[in-house]
Amino acid sequence: MIDINDLQKIYRMGDVEVRALDGVTLDIQKGEFLGIMGASGSGKTTLLHMLGLLDEPTSGNIIIDGTDIGRLSDYEKTMFRLYKLGYVFQDYALVPDLTVMENVSLPAMLRKDRDEEQIKNDSASILKKIGLYERQDHLPRELSGGQQQRVSIARAMVNKPDILFADEPCANLDSESSRVVLELFKEINEDFNQTIVMVSHEDWHKDYFHRIVRLKDGKVISDGFNGKDKKAA
Repeated sequence: MIDINDLQKIYRMGDVEVRALDGVTLDIQKGEFLGIMGASGSGKTTLLHMLGLLDEPTSGNIIIDGTDIGRLSDYEKTMFRLYKLGYVFQDYALVPDLTVMENVSLPAMLRKDRDEEQIKNDSASILKKIGLYERQDHLPRELSGGQQQRVSIARAMVNKPDILFADEPCANLDSESSRVVLELFKEINEDFNQTIVMVSHEDWHKDYFHRIVRLKDGKVISDGFNGKDKKAA
């Protein structure tokens, strides 16, 4: 589903060159729940942003479902994100003045390929899935952090994306709320064969991943699948 070849991301600050990604090569299969792990500054979020078309690599290429995303125009990238990708961020990124239902419906409304009734039905269905249908008329500030993150997951899932990206989704949550969120990811992955790529620095999260890619200094240092090391750089 995703082929990554020799991905490089170099930041220049004056005379200083920082290699945030230094030759990352990976493949990610349909239905995988992949964890990207490593210490702060290892390149985890940079890699996720490249895969999610939120930033551009310095060199190398990414092919998603047969599409070389580096060849897409800005408009084509916007449409690709809207129709194929979903995002969950650590700060929830909900619109504060919109209700839970309105927040979840927003990406579906942007696509304009479903009528209002279908959008409402799809949004209600995913809210029932995450257990927050009864809170649909509440504002984000009326929810706990864990509930807000579950709404964020529902919003990311309402368009039935091919790939769901999650950037440290439990960073602002306590252990109990984190476990609820991770169990929800696991359920979504199993029920919908949903491909999920998640960045995390919490070691205990690894129990939820099918496969773990560890980064250090922008390089892949291990790639573990079902407890076995697949490859290492």
